[in-house]
Amino acid sequence: MPIDPNNLAQTATLTYSAEFNTLDLWNGTSGLDTAGGPQWGSYVTATGTRPFNQEQEWYVRADHPTDGSAAALPNPFSVHNGILSITAAPADPSLLSELGGQPYTSGMINTSHSFSQTYGYFEMRAELPAGQGVWPAFWLLSQDGSWPPEIDVMEMLGHDPGTLYTTVHSLAPGQTPGDHTVSQGVSHVADMSDGFHTYGVDWGPDSLAFYFDGQEVYRTPTPASLDKPMYMIANLAIGGTWPGDADASTPFPAQMNIDYLRAYQANPNTGTSASLEPVFHFYDASTGQHLYTASTAERDAIKTSQPAYAYQGVGWAAPTGSAGTEDVFHFTNAATGDHFYTASAAERDGLIGSGSGYRYDGVAFEAYSDPSAAGSAAMNIERFVNTESGRHYYASSAAEITYIEQGHAGTGWIDEGHAFTLHAPTQSMFGL
Repeated sequence: MPIDPNNLAQTATLTYSAEFNTLDLWNGTSGLDTAGGPQWGSYVTATGTRPFNQEQEWYVRADHPTDGSAAALPNPFSVHNGILSITAAPADPSLLSELGGQPYTSGMINTSHSFSQTYGYFEMRAELPAGQGVWPAFWLLSQDGSWPPEIDVMEMLGHDPGTLYTTVHSLAPGQTPGDHTVSQGVSHVADMSDGFHTYGVDWGPDSLAFYFDGQEVYRTPTPASLDKPMYMIANLAIGGTWPGDADASTPFPAQMNIDYLRAYQANPNTGTSASLEPVFHFYDASTGQHLYTASTAERDAIKTSQPAYAYQGVGWAAPTGSAGTEDVFHFTNAATGDHFYTASAAERDGLIGSGSGYRYDGVAFEAYSDPSAAGSAAMNIERFVNTESGRHYYASSAAEITYIEQGHAGTGWIDEGHAFTLHAPTQSMFGL
């Protein structure tokens, strides 16, 4: 059973948390850093506070000297009622020489000294600021200082607070950082500046699944190079080549309010991610029959030998065979063309010996033995039978089920209940 962001108590173990009742800074043993981690020496000034990609802010360290040995700088960090606020604001012109000429001050936090982990679920709950040039982010970098890899759990451009960017940067053999591989999801979500939301990634050896408020928004295969400990970063940038500069319309001060940062590892009996395979979907428009198979050989044979069946692509994502899965058996009625699927061995055996005209075609794909094992991205398939035609139909959404139950699909349809549990395929899940 993989980590389920909506059931972390049962599927994962908490390995790190910053709850922000106070701002605990790195003291040699524990606490957060407010200056850049090991990668930053290659891309920022010697102070570790100014980024390289044309951003406009200067990250002020929370431990900036206040004893008169350096100019007094505004503290971008404050804690109130368990919320850490990182504030970005225009810089005092008299302090520009202390800020490398950067016109704004802001802050960043990271766990480069205190925590890093290979694989697991990483989550931030936060309320983000909107406005031209505002650029909040929650991301992971490698503890050994290499780059790539990088996992951007969330990025938001302030002029478009309803678009969530989730990105994986990786280095394939023969590549250099300048031509590295980028896999990115662009998701339209609720306004991220309107209240608190959660942003998470379940990083496993096979895939990375990104979540917004507990719902999967993007999944991509895990690059081979992404297999070493990474630490967490949360920051509020201003300007840069991607979001564009702040301007007169940008509301300042801008605040990124963080409720918590947390990390989890999968419980020993869960594994870190589901191993999935595609289930191919065919449809015969003349009969209304749907056919599903996980066999690439059968898929190719149907394409060439049964022209009435139009290939629809990947219909479902099924777990590969393991102790936590069960077979889904396939039958075909030669007289009617009906395709029937069941995960019940008793139903399989009864149908084989019934003389009903159904031919047993073997195992079509795997399903989850325990529906809860599929996690928050589960697709629960409901089976319908039509008493007039004998056809079976498999509905995969609440809207679809309601549509059939209300008679919009025609008469004679009876809901036979839950058939099996799979996943909906997401963009780039199988690279097809």
